[in-house]
Amino acid sequence: MWFELSTVTSSHPSPRLRNGKANSDRSNQNVSKKLPKLTNMHFEKINISTVTSQSLKGRKYLDSFPEYYELATVIENNLWHNNQNVLDHVIGVFAGLEVVLKFTDLKATQKILLEKYLSVVIGHRTKKEALIVATLLHDIAKTDTLVKHPDGTASCPGHELIAAGRVKRFSNRFDLSKNDEAYVERIVRYHGFISEILNLIIDNSNKEKYLEIFQDTVGDIAIELVLLMHADMLGSDLEASDKKAYTDRINTLSWILDQLMEKYE
Repeated sequence: MWFELSTVTSSHPSPRLRNGKANSDRSNQNVSKKLPKLTNMHFEKINISTVTSQSLKGRKYLDSFPEYYELATVIENNLWHNNQNVLDHVIGVFAGLEVVLKFTDLKATQKILLEKYLSVVIGHRTKKEALIVATLLHDIAKTDTLVKHPDGTASCPGHELIAAGRVKRFSNRFDLSKNDEAYVERIVRYHGFISEILNLIIDNSNKEKYLEIFQDTVGDIAIELVLLMHADMLGSDLEASDKKAYTDRINTLSWILDQLMEKYE
């Protein structure tokens, strides 16, 4: 109902998957040469309110968040990522979140309810701020999980669980309390699970069953996962590579959000 079908402006190449070397036009591939060494470093705190997709793209946090920029060394190649630099992807996801959080296509009452929901304080941080931190960290383990397959595709299996285990490394930098940290960790851990739920709903035509499974599994972070999934899709190449798959998932996310919001109305 409310999700936009157009993606965030990006430098993504044509939709056809290519084998072999990654597209040299991706803008951040050489950033690793400028990264500071991470051993025994003290990192400055990052003011979440100042983080934007443009500041990330401009490498404002190269010294305080170097792990993020190391993602430039990883290239994925599959239906969702067409030889896509992971740094380009995560910046695109953050840009997507900026679009999603405007709630431009929501009814006025739903927008008010969602903004109220996201303003709830967990520890030091609101749910909105926890979602922003989770968005920054959700793919942080892709540097250690890249697998290149014989057919030329490349993916990062298990990156969700490994990234979730690393959230505590960033608690001081993002000024997270223990409650904030646990909340962010769960969003990161389950951000791939909602994709599997979408697949199950679309393939099995049993929305209610899998929505119940989703809610029972993830609990009180269901709305955050829907918002992050939408942003993740906006930062991917899926719309270009498979328009129907993209549209089906956008429509299913919209339905899930409608169902989740009913209890707040």
